[in-house]
Amino acid sequence: MAGLQALILLIVIPAIAWAVALLVLRSARAELARESAPESAQERSEARMLVHLGYSGTPVLLGLVLYALARPGLDAIDRGSSGGVVRLEPLVLWASFAYAFASCSTLAAQTWIVKSRLRAFLGSEFGRVLPLWVVPATGLIFALILVFLVLAYVDSVLAGVPVASDSAASGAISSFQAFALGTVAFPVAAGFSNRVRDLNQRGFMRAILIMEVGELPVLVGLVQTFLALGSL
Repeated sequence: MAGLQALILLIVIPAIAWAVALLVLRSARAELARESAPESAQERSEARMLVHLGYSGTPVLLGLVLYALARPGLDAIDRGSSGGVVRLEPLVLWASFAYAFASCSTLAAQTWIVKSRLRAFLGSEFGRVLPLWVVPATGLIFALILVFLVLAYVDSVLAGVPVASDSAASGAISSFQAFALGTVAFPVAAGFSNRVRDLNQRGFMRAILIMEVGELPVLVGLVQTFLALGSL
């Protein structure tokens, strides 16, 4: 069961979120093409859209890597080889949940930014839209680091290190839940940032500042979870 849950959370859910993001941007691109003159549409760099589509698939790729690394621990949990290993299942589950949630929040924020600023993204203001698009990716990177820490802890338990107390594990699980909830700040920040339509020097600073403010809850959740994992 642990293996199936990890498969769904690390791979299936990010893949579904990615597919939805592709459909949304495909629709937005078609609408922009209808509104634009043919010569204007030809001037836009389609390669930029392909780059976005490729990089937006990163959550799926990283999820595959995490799942492959987690297989030994997941197999041990499913076999119930020892009581200590079985007690790790909730921690692995919530770590995977946090990764899935962060993936969805990142893709939602990035897709909203590109959709709202598609004309600028494909045009001359690409260099100003790109930094806005990059900020939400930090949530995915933070989630990746935290899951790596959990997998390292699972490997240590398999090697014979005693399992942490239930209270310490419960604290780590609560921290993962808080971290996952904090990533919702990225789509929220993207919505407010998109209201700044003029990306001149002052407008760009306002838009990027809003995105950075949205990162604060994620950073708080990262520190909280890191400290909780350190106490295991």
